[in-house]
This record gives sequence, C-alpha cells and structure tokens, in this order.
Amino acid sequence: MSIRRANGYVFSQYLEREGVIDLCIADTGITVAGSFQQAGLYQDEIDDSETEALKLANEGYSTKNRPDAENRGYGISTSKEMLVVGMKGAFFMLSGGAFHRYENGANDYIDLKNIFRWHGTVILMRIPVVLPKDFNYIDYLE
Repeated sequence: MSIRRANGYVFSQYLEREGVIDLCIADTGITVAGSFQQAGLYQDEIDDSETEALKLANEGYSTKNRPDAENRGYGISTSKEMLVVGMKGAFFMLSGGAFHRYENGANDYIDLKNIFRWHGTVILMRIPVVLPKDFNYIDYLE
C-alpha cells in the first residue's frame, strides 16, 4: 500500500502595472471530487465527473454537512462572487482533471479530458489593488 502525503502551497505576486495581486493556493490532496467521494455525498449528481464535482463545490455544496454544525459550504461561492462581481477580480480553480474560470462575465467549467491533471486542487485569485468605489464587502456576507 502506498501512502500519499498531501502538501499545501501559497504563492503571491504583486503586478504593479496591472494593479493586481495574484494569489495562488494549492494542495496535493484528494481533489474536490475525491472529497465528495470520500464523504459519500452527491455521487448521483457527480456521476464520476470531476467537472460536475467542481460545479457542486462552487455552488455551495459541501462535504461538511454535520448534524451538530452549520453547513459551511458557501465559502467558495460567496468569496468568488465578492472577488469577481464586487471587486472586479478573477477566480480560477483546477482540481484533478477539471477547470473552472470566473471572470469578466465568463463562468466556465471545462473537462480537461486527460490533457492535464493536477493531483490536488489549485485556486488562483487575481485581486485588484484599487477597488471599485461602490464596493462594499457587507453586500457579500451571508
């Protein structure tokens, strides 16, 4: 039996000319689909599709449905909404063989069909340094 260690990484860079901070959070864990599979949740909806698993996670479905705690599955969806709609930034997510892009009105989910595969999950955020004048983070609290 092989034991696979999960590692986490955080990278950032400031791009002065573009006026943004790029933030990358990555791990070498079991992927979003693997988390749903391990929890035994939403298997009929996912139907072995990593792209469908990525959609569910980005729509607020969580593996943290515990009887004694509130479902905290809206972290991704509300954070990316605040980033993209409110702050005019960009959000990208890669997990296994599925990719999600949310920016400038685009909200795409792509099955990479074994062209590329990351054994874990990568989240990339492009955060504007100067926020729109009408931005209010309160609008995105749940």
